[in-house]
Amino acid sequence: MIYIGMDLHQKTTTWFACDDDGQRAGSGKVESSNEGWKSVTDRFGSTGTEVRVAIETGSITWFCVEQLRSLGIEPTVVDARHFKLIAESRKKSDRRDARTLAFALLNGTAQQCTVAVPSERARRGRSLLQARKTIVEQGTQSRNAIKGLLRGCGCTLAAALWRHPEQLRQALDELQRVPDWMRALLNGHYGVWLETQRQRALLDKQIQDELALWPDAKHLQTLPGFGPLVTIAVASAIDDPRRFARGRQVGSYAGVVPSVRNSGDSTRHGGITHQGRSLLRHALTQAAHSALRGHALAERHKTWARSLDARRGRQVAVIALARRLLIIAHQMWLTGELYDPKHCSTPTALAA
Repeated sequence: MIYIGMDLHQKTTTWFACDDDGQRAGSGKVESSNEGWKSVTDRFGSTGTEVRVAIETGSITWFCVEQLRSLGIEPTVVDARHFKLIAESRKKSDRRDARTLAFALLNGTAQQCTVAVPSERARRGRSLLQARKTIVEQGTQSRNAIKGLLRGCGCTLAAALWRHPEQLRQALDELQRVPDWMRALLNGHYGVWLETQRQRALLDKQIQDELALWPDAKHLQTLPGFGPLVTIAVASAIDDPRRFARGRQVGSYAGVVPSVRNSGDSTRHGGITHQGRSLLRHALTQAAHSALRGHALAERHKTWARSLDARRGRQVAVIALARRLLIIAHQMWLTGELYDPKHCSTPTALAA
């Protein structure tokens, strides 16, 4: 068997191969394309030798996975953050990283820090959420720029105007103390902000339509605070609920569990780990805030969250509730049941 480690970059891929005895079988650099990767695997696969490939997570990882699968090879994808042999190395080079991946594949180290390859629908959902996040941030920057310019000449706008673009436009035109040179800047920022609102509405509609790809998870919207956006965030992050044996593992995957430092007789608990997908944590936090404000949350969960709020603060209570909602969502996804606030530990069976 041949073990190949590939260090992927946008333009080129550095590779290193070794055999079962750990002897170097080849190395080099190829173009990061289907033809380049095929030339490496064909070099050994054409002789009838079984080939295994290890790659790290990165910007072109999933594209590489698709191409290698088309060649009949299921690559081992290693989490770059957990693969300390590379992340903490003081002597880093593309060839050394590829060599480390190859030997890690040989001795089984790579298999201990693998990540699940997301499905196409999961990648679509994640990309949509990331695009929406970018649009929202751009709109916020333009809005803050308008407010900053107006503060410079002693003007303010009512918060309600931002919900009505036409009224906002009229209010900007009617401001008397705004100098002429500033109006051009205001118009520019307003135009950018208006376009971001239009794009945001289109992305929200696209996210709503995206639920059609998740018929097995659509009923998660019965959970308090779970609209289309939160549902897609949870579904695209988890992808396959069966890969988590327990709900606690889902919370750890989302990075909403407390960090632990355990050494000898000392155990310290800190803030949440913040590992996993940040978009998922943000969506869960918004769902928890919405659930606390609404009336659909089970009374025992609301009482528990309010008690935690009084003892530990609002932020701790919201994060704890977000984690609990995620665990319930995972259970509901596995069982295909609806959320029942009266019997929240045993949701109502989903009608066929």
